[in-house]
Amino acid sequence: MLPAGQARFIGAILKQTVNQLLMLKRIFLLLALAACLPQMASAQYGVGDWRIHPFYVGEDISNIIDTGDQVYYLVGNYLYRFDKETLENESVNKRNLLSDAVITGIYYNYSRHYLVVTYLNSNIDIIDRDGNVTNLPEIKDAIFPGEKGINDVTFNAGKILVATQFGLVVYDDTKMTVVESRVFNTDIQSVVEVGEWRIIAYGPGNSVYLYAAPSGAHNESIAQYLRASGSFNAGVRMRAVDDSHIFFTNTSASYLGTLNVRSQQLSISSQQLVASHAYNFQPTKTGYLFSTLTTDGGVCYTLDAAGGNLAQAYTTHDLYSCNPDGDGTVWALGADGLHKAGDNVNVYKPDGINIKSDPFWMAYSAGTNTLMLTNTSGTRLVELGYNNTSEFASYDGNSWTSIKLDGMPNNGQGSVWDIVVDPLDPHTFVFSSRKSGTIKITDGVIVANYNSGNCPYVNYRGVPRFDSQGNLWVVYGIANSASAKNVMCLPRAKYEAATVTKSDWVTPSVTGTQQAFMNQSCFAIGRSDAMVFNSGGYRTAFAFWQPNGGLGTVRTANFTSLMDQDEKSITWDYVYAMTPDKNGLIWVGMDNGVIAFDPTQAFDSNFRINHIKVPRNDGTDLADYLLDGIQVNCIAVDGANRKWIGTNGSGLFLVSADGSKILKQFTTENSYLTTNTIYNVCCNTNSNSVYVVTPTEFLEYFSDTTPGSSDYSNVYVYPNPVRPDFTGLVTINGLMDNSLVKIADASGNVIKQLRSSGGMATWDACDQNGERVKTGVYYVLASQSENGSSGTVAKFLVVK
Repeated sequence: MLPAGQARFIGAILKQTVNQLLMLKRIFLLLALAACLPQMASAQYGVGDWRIHPFYVGEDISNIIDTGDQVYYLVGNYLYRFDKETLENESVNKRNLLSDAVITGIYYNYSRHYLVVTYLNSNIDIIDRDGNVTNLPEIKDAIFPGEKGINDVTFNAGKILVATQFGLVVYDDTKMTVVESRVFNTDIQSVVEVGEWRIIAYGPGNSVYLYAAPSGAHNESIAQYLRASGSFNAGVRMRAVDDSHIFFTNTSASYLGTLNVRSQQLSISSQQLVASHAYNFQPTKTGYLFSTLTTDGGVCYTLDAAGGNLAQAYTTHDLYSCNPDGDGTVWALGADGLHKAGDNVNVYKPDGINIKSDPFWMAYSAGTNTLMLTNTSGTRLVELGYNNTSEFASYDGNSWTSIKLDGMPNNGQGSVWDIVVDPLDPHTFVFSSRKSGTIKITDGVIVANYNSGNCPYVNYRGVPRFDSQGNLWVVYGIANSASAKNVMCLPRAKYEAATVTKSDWVTPSVTGTQQAFMNQSCFAIGRSDAMVFNSGGYRTAFAFWQPNGGLGTVRTANFTSLMDQDEKSITWDYVYAMTPDKNGLIWVGMDNGVIAFDPTQAFDSNFRINHIKVPRNDGTDLADYLLDGIQVNCIAVDGANRKWIGTNGSGLFLVSADGSKILKQFTTENSYLTTNTIYNVCCNTNSNSVYVVTPTEFLEYFSDTTPGSSDYSNVYVYPNPVRPDFTGLVTINGLMDNSLVKIADASGNVIKQLRSSGGMATWDACDQNGERVKTGVYYVLASQSENGSSGTVAKFLVVK
């Protein structure tokens, strides 16, 4: 039971709302829904859920298929679906429909009305006209030496013909079972059945030949096929036109092939239609349609039912599709989105990230609730992309916005170092480019460029950071110069000035920062503005400095090895990550695990680092070093001061604030990650979102903690109401840090007691005995003391 004071408090509330409690359940539902609409808008995903953020890059559009009620289209490795009636654009992915990730192709059977989706790992999904998915994992699961990637898919008379890197596989599309498999141990680029003939495209290197055999023959090798005269460039894709014609395309041209049969011998004569690769050859009401794309533009062509009478239909830079059973409307897909051909006003572009080269760096601005994502021109993890231009995209928690920086120098060559937020101006970000200095942007506009004309830069590549007073510090690289000064600081007043000169910068003398590898360096500012830097080279030193009587006067220290709490020497080959936590301690990720230290102690003779240990909890006093022997690529800190640690091949780890407990490990086996290599991780300091960049994707994970609030004025429960079909965790948000949370029923009986992580607590909607609670109104009482003297009440409805 509750203490008497709390019981009386709840009793008073119940007395005031007794009339409401007698109303119909429907009224309760409407009131509850209305009360929590703002929270629901930002809480579509429950605790422990993932969001897959797709990319939409115009240069990567590869296919469009009009299936009747919907239009599917593939951009890069991401599949989108457009509903013609509701005009809704959605990303179709592993979380909401599909069986796998990293899509390589989509193919449609217009006579049987289903879509085939193929994946990089050779998996296959079938999506029928009702949206149901059937998985065909046989090729993916097959065990034999060699590659087994899928090159092409065609259809004929109830069969799905799959061309692979080892041969071909045929499925019965009624039973969805394999009815034929041919292992040729060679790369079959395409297979098609025309009349009584099966034709395959095969050839070593860039010379591809067409081979044919009767479709009913059980040919175990390519030698049993007849080779047609003539060769073609690689990338051949074939489609049946009628019993005597095929359409085929390669990387350089598209052709109409005519089949000539004499005494069971087949020859194929080819006529070039266009001198470019064709996309999406498909039937129409009167014939066929296909698209071409080049750097100069794109053309939509039509053919008659026999493959003749080539004509241009549209000439914009798009891919085209129409449904042969529809009203003749042609849909076009371009860099700006999806639209009806000829209508460039009503364009439907899905929400996606428009960064085409090496997305990597992230920074979150709590003041504007904005995540900034940018690319890189290379790090130790990403191969140098010298020709990359800087690309930016921002995310507000609901949608992505592409940011084009007018005035960005042409020789920017991508963001070299991670973008950082101005701690005193949440609208401003600072990043360093490869050859254009350090650049300051406010609300998406370049407002300053610090280069050799207005700062002491010798080499333009720098690593920017802000101290607690908002002073901008930059460490820049100087090759083969052990004595040059390469640390500079722009005082806050000068930083905010309209014009900056070289003399405005302070250049303290700091040793150990020379010969910095700017695309590999680590720089962090911790407690009391003590700074630490590692140049990123092989076994390079840690350099420490701290202002001592002024920005230009610093005390310094250097270490080529470190001593831990057990008086053991710590060495490293490479340092990959360096992050301050909420207490100002610096966490370092190396090629062999994680260490942490107080940077202010580096200037003492007895400086020791914490080589973090994780107890085994096996009844002994033994412990293991945190992630010992694992390369740590990145570290981020969430609202509860827990650490999110991305590794090179072991996935993503969540550890406790002090690192002594591994709370979670996410891998390809238990999450939506498609790789166990994590490039970067960033925590939303206003919510429970954790953003993750890998070599193949951008993901968002919804954790079980948020930053603690300063009071209980904005406590809310999600979902509200808790419906019978809800099986996730009920989330209580807006709490003060480490709150004691009690769930009470309408009679004041406490049915569950929880403890918040940061500002969030989660509940399984069950009582102390693990039984689902009954339908009714429930109350949340939260406090930071056992007697509830600082408590508050939030109300929500559970429907069983």
